[in-house]
Amino acid sequence: MNPQEQPVNLIDSKANIYITTCSGLAETIGTCHVKAKRTCKNGYEVLKEELDSSGVHRKIKFQCK
Repeated sequence: MNPQEQPVNLIDSKANIYITTCSGLAETIGTCHVKAKRTCKNGYEVLKEELDSSGVHRKIKFQCK
């Protein structure tokens, strides 16, 4: 695990919904998807993808299948 990688947080255990941030220069939106793949062994669906106008703050909310 990358020491600068931000954690994946479970926000709804019944529905298997997680949120993760991949902001800053060390991570990209791709990093968010890598973490989602790692979290969800059977795949995942992106519920919401947020990027701010600066492109520095990125976040995805996803649900494991």
